[in-house]
Amino acid sequence: MNYLIKNGSIIDPARRMATVGDILIVDGKVEQVFDMTEMRADQDPLPEGTEVINARGCVIAPGFTDLHAQLGEPGEEQRETIASGTLAAAYGGFTTVCAMPGTTPTLDRAAVAHQVRTIAQRDGHVHVELIGAITVGREGKALTEMIELAEVGCIAFSDDGRAIADTALMRNALAYAAALNLPVMAHCEDARLGAGWAMHEGAVSTRLGLPGTPAAAEELMIARDIALAEDTGAHLHICQVSTAGGVACIRAAKERGVRVTADVTPHHLTLTDTWVLGSLAPRPVAPPSPPLIRGKARRTRSPELGLPDWLVPSILPPYDSSTRVRPPLRTAHDVEALIAGLHDGTIDAIATGHSPQSRVAKECEYGLAAPGISSLETTLGLVLTLVHRGEMDLVNTVARLTEGPAHVLGRSPASLNPGARADIVIFNPDQTWVVDSARFVSRGKNTPLHGQQLKGQIMLTMTSGAITFRRDSFGRSSRGNPQTSKLSGILSDDE
Repeated sequence: MNYLIKNGSIIDPARRMATVGDILIVDGKVEQVFDMTEMRADQDPLPEGTEVINARGCVIAPGFTDLHAQLGEPGEEQRETIASGTLAAAYGGFTTVCAMPGTTPTLDRAAVAHQVRTIAQRDGHVHVELIGAITVGREGKALTEMIELAEVGCIAFSDDGRAIADTALMRNALAYAAALNLPVMAHCEDARLGAGWAMHEGAVSTRLGLPGTPAAAEELMIARDIALAEDTGAHLHICQVSTAGGVACIRAAKERGVRVTADVTPHHLTLTDTWVLGSLAPRPVAPPSPPLIRGKARRTRSPELGLPDWLVPSILPPYDSSTRVRPPLRTAHDVEALIAGLHDGTIDAIATGHSPQSRVAKECEYGLAAPGISSLETTLGLVLTLVHRGEMDLVNTVARLTEGPAHVLGRSPASLNPGARADIVIFNPDQTWVVDSARFVSRGKNTPLHGQQLKGQIMLTMTSGAITFRRDSFGRSSRGNPQTSKLSGILSDDE
């Protein structure tokens, strides 16, 4: 099937393009982009079998890339399968996901990598890239055969949620990865400082009587790993930065020329540890006058929570285990630092941190609940809260979901260039919707956003020119299916 996407606002960070126009997709590739100065005439002939999609009021962008998704398979199918996880990715606007190695068995040898790739080719709805484990079994004791993993297609190395405590072992891992010119994706946490943690250590954990992990547990490991990367010349990628001190450490390293990149999750950009309080959290109070940030007036939001007025934790009960995530939700001060780091480029990308969990793993005592949020399907709506309250512009936000991940992986970014693979997302930034976790296509229904209203919704996802998700009858003519091989049925600009 060929497609003509009409009347959309085209955002292509790789081409520094932000315009209104049409895009013609032929044989799975971008054939041509018509911007507002050269809008395609409706009388021009279309290729055989072309469907016209009306994207008026929506944004057309390259498909998003997720650097960090747990797809479960093999061995953790009760949490997620490659089929369900990649379908959730399509629902979230992602056309490429990086599968982390926290499977059973661990993705720590070529045979497992081959198995995952085979399943992904058979069952996947979007492109799947493989992240190999740094250590055997992710146990932090012995390095994997990293060269072998690279040869079978692993594009980076990570122990997926586990920091390597052995400094000498981490240095060796970085040295090997440097020789392969592949990044090491580190989850930075000193487990000894946070032993037995349930949430972030601070005023909220004290009030709730829950053991906490301090910000220093993350910041110490970030500093150590940066020092090792500087020593070896390796590319270090810091996953899921969550603290102000971590952002400052990464910023200073980049200024020194260290080869370090970083990502942040949507929940760490928007939610705070007060979400663990749930209904005990203070109600949003409007400030007397709209505060300014970078010369723009913010929407009214709670000074205590750092939240827009339509997104509050009060509908959750206290101690709701859906708020337990690793690293934990931090303070409003940390959130502000993360947003600033994303805005100035200290943080390169937004990654979902998708960690689906079964009901059994979540419906238990707070400190015993498995950490994680099922986030592929809510990422866009949550991230766009930054745009709607004036703290990020839309083009920069799209860049952090497309160009940023490509930079981390050392690849050319996805684009809408003629000849490029047609990995495309169409979303309505102003569409409001209410999160219903029961309707997630992911097997993981664990999210603190259930019942919350978000603003910004995926309407269509296209992977290699094939529609992998379409919301209802989005883009179709009210006169019926606009599929045609000739001129009849072409949508006018008024439809």
